[in-house]
This record gives sequence, C-alpha cells and structure tokens, in this order.
Amino acid sequence: MVLLRKKKESDDSGQIVQLTITTGNNDTEDFPGKVFYLQCGNNFIGRDPLCEIVLNSKTVSRRHAEIKVSYDRKSYLLQDLGSANGTIIGRARLHNDKKEIKSGDEFQVGEIILKLLVIDQDESLKTMNVPPAGQAGPGCPRPAEDK
Repeated sequence: MVLLRKKKESDDSGQIVQLTITTGNNDTEDFPGKVFYLQCGNNFIGRDPLCEIVLNSKTVSRRHAEIKVSYDRKSYLLQDLGSANGTIIGRARLHNDKKEIKSGDEFQVGEIILKLLVIDQDESLKTMNVPPAGQAGPGCPRPAEDK
C-alpha cells in the first residue's frame, strides 16, 4: 500500500525549508546547486523514484535517509535508514541512527553532500521604502520641474 501526500496549496508558516546539493555528481544529474523543497513530516532521500529527494548516484541506497520536518517547521531530524554507506554529518557517521540538524548544516549521503537551509519568507520579501512620485527620499535628488 502506498500513501501519497497532497501538497498544501499555501504555507502559513512563513518559512521555506530546502536541501541544496553542494557537492554532487554531474554524471548522474545530481548537480551542485540543485534544490529540493521539504514538506512537513517525512522526507525520504534515496534512489527510489518514490522518495521526495531522489538522488541517482549508485553510492546512495534506494531509501538511504529521511528528514523529519516538524509541523511548526522549527525542528529537523535526520535519520539514516540502514544504508550501506551510512549518512555522515560533521565527523559522525550515522548508521540506523538519528540526529537533530539545523539550518546551515551539511551532511553526506553516499558521495552527495547536501545542505539544509531554512529561509524566512517574511525576511526575504522585505522591500525598501520608496517615496511617493514627485517627492525626494533620503539621498535622492528632487525631480526637475517643467517650466
């Protein structure tokens, strides 16, 4: 039995949680800079096409690891699922083990290195104040008047 999750149309948390490949393998299309967006709940990493994060490298197990994102998007738990090569974070090798991770942490799955980033949408969408047309703002010259 396969359970499928419906993606939420809108996200009220104000945060984007993503994994970015920092070191990849161009031969398997696991390019550095490739981004995967994580949903709340379980996010499986592996070669299996049913995983949320599909990596094609032969050094990655079919179901290698998972990241559990809490529903408030404040905690992130990385767990190795008994993979052949383990999951490495820092100097520690996880094998059938789990570890809390945070934004900015990098970990290795097979030969692929991934980085977790949590982006606050409210901060990323801030814009600068622009004065209304015809008014000068700080450091802006006043528009020339037509005579």
